[in-house]
Amino acid sequence: MDYKLVVLDMDDTLMTSENVMSERTKEALLAVQKQGVSVILASGRPTNGMVNTARELELDKHHSHILSYNGARIFEMSDLSMVKETSLTKEQFDLCYDYCKSKGFFVLTYIDETIVYEGDHPYMNVEHELTGLPMKQVESLKDYVQGNVPKLMGVDFEEKISEANNELGGNYGQDIHVTTSKPFFLEFMAEGVSKGRALHELVTELGISREAIIAFGDSNNDKDMIEYAGLGVAMGNANDNIKNAADMITGDHNSDGIADILEQFILKKQS
Repeated sequence: MDYKLVVLDMDDTLMTSENVMSERTKEALLAVQKQGVSVILASGRPTNGMVNTARELELDKHHSHILSYNGARIFEMSDLSMVKETSLTKEQFDLCYDYCKSKGFFVLTYIDETIVYEGDHPYMNVEHELTGLPMKQVESLKDYVQGNVPKLMGVDFEEKISEANNELGGNYGQDIHVTTSKPFFLEFMAEGVSKGRALHELVTELGISREAIIAFGDSNNDKDMIEYAGLGVAMGNANDNIKNAADMITGDHNSDGIADILEQFILKKQS
């Protein structure tokens, strides 16, 4: 297969446990672009938590894209113009907030690329540490949010998030999609928002067939993206749900699993 596109989750896929790219993986991604293969980042992260990595990979120079907030927003990297936006309404936000509070979850959302939250939790700073986004504490998140937001996130210990995720089964009502990224993040987006659906919409516009795509991921929010791609690759550290959905399993995010696949299917083939 002559692959035309590589799409990558970030946390625990592209990024190591130290939240950096390994040099070998970075060089492999730069090399495939020099051979005409596009690279796209697809993450649950906020947009500003992805841009620096995208620029480090020269996605802006290659007129490529990032899918942020699990695909709720699609950006063209050359000028950071937004191609598409799909948000939770205030009414949907309130429903998700009420559900999370009923479970005792710590709740956060995003306004103007700032993490907005109330209360405290042992995991409250994880998103800030991953993305570098500023945090703003408010007395009442439900009162503070008065418009659309890209997503809402419930945060708690793994066993409680897993229980809620199994209970919801991917949806809250008919118009809210639910998934997990890290095992202590339960993420709520508008129905129709997912990495796989955003990828499908984008590559249809770009004229790239799904068979020509390699996708890498490790968590539940990567599942439909991996299933959509012609070659879906689970990282060695992926959960069993993702490994079962993938066509292949590669090395983990600390062992250059991405570079192994790119060298096997693109770089060595074209050298």
